[in-house]
Amino acid sequence: MSQRAPRKDQVRNRRRLLDVARQAFAEHGPELSIEAVARAAGVGATTFYRHFPTKDDLVLQLLEDLTGGAREIAEEAAAVPDDWEAFRTVFVRGCALDEDGLRLFDALCRTSSQAAERGRLIATSLIAPVVDRARDSGRLRQGVTAGDVAALMRMADSASTPRQREIAHEVMLAGLRVPPA
Repeated sequence: MSQRAPRKDQVRNRRRLLDVARQAFAEHGPELSIEAVARAAGVGATTFYRHFPTKDDLVLQLLEDLTGGAREIAEEAAAVPDDWEAFRTVFVRGCALDEDGLRLFDALCRTSSQAAERGRLIATSLIAPVVDRARDSGRLRQGVTAGDVAALMRMADSASTPRQREIAHEVMLAGLRVPPA
């Protein structure tokens, strides 16, 4: 038996809740109550709970939504034939969020241990394929993990200016790459 597609108003309410929650959490922090999110979205608490049984469910969906751009970059990198260039693509462009998006992602990851784990898993799943490729081809230093690369990417992306980010990326990439023989 096939499941019916959600009604248009259900889809619209879910999207509205996610959009409002993203904005509200960005402005007021993730401590904001779900009642306040529901009120700001113009729906009742019952409608909120129908879409998101817990606040954690909402946070987890927001984390997924925030990583859409990074997923596109990871897919683009997967099609790059050169292992190092695929790695470089993800390393330099993988944090596709702007500063506000990065702050929100970090804040949401701190709302619960489940959210922290989901954030870590999302980042690792997007980075691991190119890390494995580059390491297996001998271009990336042995022992470097996807978690290490994720941490380095975040450090580089926290630089104050685009020029400082570019320098941080280049210095880190030079340190990660196995020198040619």
